[in-house]
Amino acid sequence: MSDSLDVQIIPAVLPKNLEELEMALASLRGVAPVIQIDLVGENILANETAMPLWESFDFEFDIMLPDPAAHIEKCVALGASRIVVHADGKNAKEALESMQHLRGGSCAVEAGIALRAHDEPSALAPFEGLFDYVQVMGIDTIGVQGEPPDPHHKELELLKALRVLYPTLPLQCDGAVGAHPREVAEAGATRLVIGSGITKAEDPLEAFERLEKTLRYEN
Repeated sequence: MSDSLDVQIIPAVLPKNLEELEMALASLRGVAPVIQIDLVGENILANETAMPLWESFDFEFDIMLPDPAAHIEKCVALGASRIVVHADGKNAKEALESMQHLRGGSCAVEAGIALRAHDEPSALAPFEGLFDYVQVMGIDTIGVQGEPPDPHHKELELLKALRVLYPTLPLQCDGAVGAHPREVAEAGATRLVIGSGITKAEDPLEAFERLEKTLRYEN
């Protein structure tokens, strides 16, 4: 394997309200082109007509709300370039099915399906043909940031298994990735979703660049 890994780093924000979202995005301007917005508890964007700083980013929405299918249309209206639905969530298949007409064309929206680290690759069977990429969760408690990695590194095992089954499919890992980014990439992830390791850093750009250097084997 080459010393340098071709991996995209995606900062993730977990805002409790619109003000937190605006502050987080302002701190990430110029850091990365794609930002993941975690929607947990309630959709703080339900009444919004445009994303803050929409001209500065492409947005990926990770929907961890009770009924993801009910929020797809809003995420699309806000300019989503990617949307993640969790396989164990309510109406997950319905949510992905509602996105199928959006997956092609010049303004395509990528459909992602998220698995937990302890899931088997077979958990994707009900969703075959409906997704463009897979997100593997590196922590058991979703919807929080700053959690320690799984001591058994189940997410690495799942990534390796998925890479064998899907040699060219984009795979991303979310949750405690900043603790061992290179190991996650070498397991097969092509995108690393990193929350507090970047967004809570005193200098988010420096933290982002440090992660890039880690992936290039630079000090």
